[in-house]
Amino acid sequence: MAAGTSGGRGAGRGFTLLWASQAFSEFAYSTSLIVLPLLVLTLTGSPSQAGVIGFVDAAAMLLAGLPAGVVADRYDRRRVMLWCEGAMAAVFGGLVLLFWAGPVSLAPLVLLALVNGAATAVVLAAGEAMIPGLVPEERLSNAVAMNSARTYAGQLAGTSAGGFLLAAKQALPFAVGFLAHLGGLVLLLFLKPQRPSPAPAPDPDPGSSEPGGGRREFLEGVRWIARHPFLRLGLLCATAVNFFFGLVYFVVIASARTGGVGSGPIGVLAALLGVGGLLGALAAPLLQRVLTGARPVLTVLWLSALLTVGIATLPGTYTPGVLLGLIAFAAPTSNAYFTTAQLRLTPDSHRGRVISVAAICSGAGGAVAPLAGGLLLDHAGRLTGLLGCAAALGVLALGAALSPALRNAPALAPAPRPAEEPAELPV
Repeated sequence: MAAGTSGGRGAGRGFTLLWASQAFSEFAYSTSLIVLPLLVLTLTGSPSQAGVIGFVDAAAMLLAGLPAGVVADRYDRRRVMLWCEGAMAAVFGGLVLLFWAGPVSLAPLVLLALVNGAATAVVLAAGEAMIPGLVPEERLSNAVAMNSARTYAGQLAGTSAGGFLLAAKQALPFAVGFLAHLGGLVLLLFLKPQRPSPAPAPDPDPGSSEPGGGRREFLEGVRWIARHPFLRLGLLCATAVNFFFGLVYFVVIASARTGGVGSGPIGVLAALLGVGGLLGALAAPLLQRVLTGARPVLTVLWLSALLTVGIATLPGTYTPGVLLGLIAFAAPTSNAYFTTAQLRLTPDSHRGRVISVAAICSGAGGAVAPLAGGLLLDHAGRLTGLLGCAAALGVLALGAALSPALRNAPALAPAPRPAEEPAELPV
């Protein structure tokens, strides 16, 4: 087992602490993700400028992903997460003080987006790299699925709460975010330190040479992924889907706001996506036994294309949220399949950097999406823009279905049935 692994109840307790800490953190992140663009829209009235604040957050996460994996493979992962949670708590708390002192300009909001994106990238890389050291190998797929449930639960709670908190008082979403990051930090204090395993000799990646240098270590992660056709194609699909999904999401939220929908109902609309994702994550262990091979990936691609047409054309304030939720329902099964394959193929000494490379590739699409969504809404309009997204997703789905890499995708052992799972894991 990896360094830091313990059996029995210790493994369940460690994963539960990590899961709960990151749930608090992702709640705060999801709150800011909906509140910041709405605040900028209120200040400027421009969807393009609201898209810029989302781009800053996503770009910071993307750029921080370059060193995040190397840091997670060099240092105690728990300590790295503690520093990041402390930084995010500090910036949320500072913004609360600014709001209480008087009107807030755009600059502090941009600063929050920068710190939020960068620190979240490091937390995600370190936290995901810790999972194989906290659960037995046969439980890895279930643990990944539970992480998807955590993400969507945080999104559900954060987006719905964010809209209503913002409607009550502008400082409230950030005060709640400060408390959430503080809670995540406290939970991490009860988790045992976990240092990465030393790199084996010879290095498992024949393309790498002597250790040293963050750039060289990061490139080892790139080379590791490049050796596996399925991982290469999977990351290409993830990048494209993240871009179009983020673009559609932004267009839906921004067009609702400019159309006169209030912050509270917008929070509910966004939360519907979280409902679908949470239900999908809970259903993922069963769906993995039904959707074998690369079928989860293809299902997400085709659903994204077809339901985006519905988002563009069907009436109703909350209809886009319901349809986005249906796409999100299928996403955790695809994510669990792909992430489990990635973790099983990668040695512990390289997991942080491989996770980092994967996050950068898939996050690149998400980073550009808010900026592209604002420009698309300004210049093409809602209907034309969304139908264009649906067409592009359809082409991507067809190409993936015809790809030999997906047709010959690795088969993973089915997850254990619920009756076989220890009661202490997960929460």
